[in-house]
Amino acid sequence: MKELPSLPAPMRTLFLCLATLALCFAKPQQAIGKISWSPETGYQSEEVDLSGLLPKEIEQIERWMNNAREAEERGKYRKALRNYRKVSKKYPKNQYSPEAYYRRALIQLERKKIDKAFENFNTIAWVYPNYGSFNEILGEMYKIAVARLETHRDKILWVIPGFKNTDRAIQYFERLVAIAPYSDYSPLSLMNVAKAWSDKSNETMTIFALERLVTNYPNSFLTSDAYLKLAQTHYSLIKGPDYDQRATDDAITFFEDFLIQYPENQNVAEAEEGLSGARNILSLSKLRMGDFYNFKRSKYEAARVMYNEAITIAPLSQSAELAKTRLEKIDTIIAKNDAAEAAQAAAPTNEEIQEKARKRAKRKILGIF
Repeated sequence: MKELPSLPAPMRTLFLCLATLALCFAKPQQAIGKISWSPETGYQSEEVDLSGLLPKEIEQIERWMNNAREAEERGKYRKALRNYRKVSKKYPKNQYSPEAYYRRALIQLERKKIDKAFENFNTIAWVYPNYGSFNEILGEMYKIAVARLETHRDKILWVIPGFKNTDRAIQYFERLVAIAPYSDYSPLSLMNVAKAWSDKSNETMTIFALERLVTNYPNSFLTSDAYLKLAQTHYSLIKGPDYDQRATDDAITFFEDFLIQYPENQNVAEAEEGLSGARNILSLSKLRMGDFYNFKRSKYEAARVMYNEAITIAPLSQSAELAKTRLEKIDTIIAKNDAAEAAQAAAPTNEEIQEKARKRAKRKILGIF
């Protein structure tokens, strides 16, 4: 399958905003199933009831359902919720129970009670996965999670808009991943989880969410963005050349993975810039380690290894130029030391000079000199 081209960052952001608005304002449709309702005949079902209920109990359930739907149509939501709740609570195994949960969810959405709506949809997805369209239920849950993350605010004293509840949004997205790990909503949910943690300045959880996305959904259209975001998140953790460089190594790895796997991506230039910056920092770190061995400990071989690494990591950087200069000076120092050692080895020792003096004195005494 041909890979879809990735959008530039500004266009991608605009697209996600428009998609979010469309999801938030889209009106949910009646779930597709074997249960139908009309004002003339009320609820009717083509399914065979397997709950083991008596005919009288089934009649009672249908009466509650019809009363609830009629109240709902007239806008009497409290009465409708009360009757739907009776069905789902007292007869959870009846065929009308998931329909009751679904109608309750739609009413709660109409009342702007999105958390209660989510819980009803969640119950359908977990307990009644064969009811209606499973993807439609997931879509409703995803819309609520996005609203929680982007736009919805709880009211203080039923009037004053409060703050966004990012933690609850994360919880909702994670539930979607748990309920339907193989659906298209799972990578979308993980990307939103990463965004939520990033907004909360929690880089560790951001990385965790993104790594789950690239590991579990390598063929998703979001995977390329996840690789780039992983690299950028690790890059943001870099404290400088004088600190531990694990974040720098990780940033370089993910920038390189992105460039290798997505060479035609629209964000290649951005990734190359990030990769260059990370390599320059790592190169400078190696240079400073070499300077420590060179100037503080006079361990020239260790310093030479560090300088060569600095050159290899970022050959065009200023650190590489300084490392080359340092290497030339080290070569000069080592050459001088080698020459001094050779000269010292060629020169006679004090013992040899004294021995020669004794021999000369002995020969002189014997008249040989």
